[in-house]
Order: sequence, then structure tokens, then C-alpha cells
Amino acid sequence: MSVGALSLGGLAVPQLLGAQAGTSKAEPLQAGSAKSFGKAKNCIILFLSGGPPQHDTFDPKPDAPAEIRGEFDTIPTAIPGLRFTEYLPKTASLMNRVALVRSMTHTSSGHANGGYIMFTGYKYPRGAGSANFMSRTDMPFIGSCVAKVAPGNGPMYPTVLVPGRLDAGSKRRAGQWGGLLGGKYDPLLTGGNPNDDDFRLRQLPLAANRPEKILRRRKSLIDQLNAQIGFLQENPLGRSISANQEKAIDVLSSEKVRRAVDLASADPNERARYGRNLFGQCVLLGRRLVEAGTRLVQINWQRTQGKKGYAWDSHSENFVAMREDLIPPFDVAYHALITDLEERGLLDETLVVVAGEFGRSPKITPVNRGREHWPQVFSVLFAGAGIKGGAVYGASDKTGGYPADAPVSPAEYTATIFHCLGIDPQTEVHDELGRPLLLSTGKPVEGILI
Repeated sequence: MSVGALSLGGLAVPQLLGAQAGTSKAEPLQAGSAKSFGKAKNCIILFLSGGPPQHDTFDPKPDAPAEIRGEFDTIPTAIPGLRFTEYLPKTASLMNRVALVRSMTHTSSGHANGGYIMFTGYKYPRGAGSANFMSRTDMPFIGSCVAKVAPGNGPMYPTVLVPGRLDAGSKRRAGQWGGLLGGKYDPLLTGGNPNDDDFRLRQLPLAANRPEKILRRRKSLIDQLNAQIGFLQENPLGRSISANQEKAIDVLSSEKVRRAVDLASADPNERARYGRNLFGQCVLLGRRLVEAGTRLVQINWQRTQGKKGYAWDSHSENFVAMREDLIPPFDVAYHALITDLEERGLLDETLVVVAGEFGRSPKITPVNRGREHWPQVFSVLFAGAGIKGGAVYGASDKTGGYPADAPVSPAEYTATIFHCLGIDPQTEVHDELGRPLLLSTGKPVEGILI
């Protein structure tokens, strides 16, 4: 009964069955002329929540004054003349396979509204404080758009957040679900801590698997119960429940999915390669989910990782946090992901993106030795399918405070992701009430595309 059980008292559908139903009625995709169009079968986004400092990662300013330059030295990368902070040696070695955008920019300076514009490509339309509360009037998350337009044929849900949303306590930040498209396109949340030795996706009953015929027999019983409730035949939510239950059966009965999400049975050396920490194991799980059929996985850096406990939101002790808690785990996991995909022959069909909601301020706060929120300019990495390795696009000014060349907007960022996945960014979809909306108002960043 737990497989797709419907609470008769309140129509509360379990999270697993309240996600995507799998099929789409979106407009036909327009063919792209660039070789990059449709190169990616799937996408992995590493979202460094809090806002990584561009000066101390991908856009150092070694010739700037100390109060801007910071404490770190720089090292060469695989691209002649391009230098990174000294704590990114593994990432630096990959840059001939990666495109770097140094001129991302927007004006949303809060975590919630800054996240919203990077999750959706649209500026949050109401007061910044409201962005802390999810609403069905939100524009849809990138992954929800993919689930709507081109969900793929795999048994797994087309979009997943690992390990969960980027919320703040009881606040559920906007832009991380289907929004206007409806609950059918909400991402699946894996939950839990993938770094646990016995981690299994808690949404799938891996410890007590049952043959598919038993699951379908239970589904038949649920159908009989559902048939007694007239509401289900009249309400759009009710009509989608059966499709969601069918999708759940497909997921639960897939041996490929069960193997992918069962990190407890993974090779210990494989797990160690990504780093035995929360972020590293989330990245490993994300790669395995893509192999199981998910089209877009976003791995969210949680605020719980690290001694400081504030993710990349380094208002104080920026250099201690970067050196000890943040940059090294990212460097290890990112290198493992790119090289692993390459060795498995999957990098040419997987788009890998690294982003945050914004960057950090050029000037270091004297008392706390921190950097503040700074959306005016920051860096983003693209690699894999459709991406021109070794490309550096745009530039920040000499202080790393504003774009000096070729500014890139969040709409162009999302358009680039859609384009590489074979989705025309200008595709028009319709919300639950039939109202039209565009997936993106931007154009792909051609300078980083094949």
C-alpha cells in the first residue's frame, strides 16, 4: 500500500509518487545549427550554495592590492596564461576540457532571490523576502523544464536534487520545483547523507525489494480504492496520481535504478575517489543517477558540511573556510567526476556545470576577514557535451568587481544548458492553466560551444 498510497483524508501523495509522470505534450523541438545542439543526453549541475568567491577560486587577482587579492597564491592551469588559486590543483589540470565563464552577472544579492534567478533564469518578481517561500506561481526550475519538454526514456525520474533543496530552516526557497508547471514536474529529492556507509535512497525500498508482479498487484488494489473516490476523476491532481503510481512502479522494479542508488554496495575505492564527505558522495550519487536514466541532476552543497557550517557563504574567516572546508573537497569531487565520466565514455554526452547563486565582494571585510554577497560578477564552469574545452569567455575588471567584457546573464546561462540538451531555449510551454511561458529569454553563450 505504501507504493503510491493515497491518503483518503487529505490527498497527500508520498513524495516519490508526487514527482514526474514521465511523458510530455510540449511543442516539437527546433533543430539547432551548431554542433553543440543536443550533444548532451543529460546534465549534472554542481551548485555551490552560498556564493563561491571568484577571487579565491577561478578568477584570482594576483596584482591587486592585498585587501582585494587575499591570502592565496596562484598556480598555472592546463590553459597557458590562465591561473587559479593554489587550492585547485586538480581542477586546474582539467581546464583544457573545461570552459570558464568569468563574467556571469545579475542584481539579486540575497541567497533566496539569487538562487531563484540561477535556478530558473528569471528574476524573482516580488520582494526578496518572499523568495524564501516556495509558491506554485514560481517560474519552474531548469530540471522541471527538462522533465516537461524532454524527460527521456529511462526508468528513473528525469530530474533529481541531491541530497535535497537549499532551504533555510523551515523556509522553502523559491525556484527549486515545478512551480507554474505543477507538482508533476517537481524534482525527486534523494534525502539522507550519501556519505553514510549504509546509504540507500530512502525513497526506494531497497532493503525489502519485491518482484514487479507483486508491486503491480498492489497497484491494482490501489486503483480499486481510487475508483471509489469521485474526486479523482474530476480533479487534475487526482487524474495525475495514477500516472505517478505507474512511474513509481517502473522505478521500483528497475534493477538498474536500484544498483545505481545503492551506494552501500559501491566499490570502496570508487567512493574514496570522490572524497568521503557529504559533497563528494553526493556527486558520486549524481553520476550514478545519470547512468540510471535521470536527465538533469543538481547536487546542492549543503550548509551542514564543514566546521564553519555556512557552505560558501564566507562572511567571516573566508580564507580558513576556503582552505580547510570548501575548496579541497570540491577540487577532489569535481576532478573525480570529470575523469570518471571521461573514462566511462560518458563525458561526450554529459554536460557538467559548476555555479553558485552569486560571487563575493572584491574587498575583504577587515574585522571578520570575510567577503560579502556580490552578484555583480562571478564565475561559472561548463564541461562535457557540446562545450569547447579550453575556452575562457568574458572577463571581470582588475578588481574582480564588475564585468569588463562580454557579460553573461542567468537567462543566457539557462539557455546554454537547454541548448546543449537539445532543447530550443525559446520553446513555449504552458502552465497548469494553459498560460504560455518561455523556457528562457536568453540565447546560448556561443563562445563556449562547439
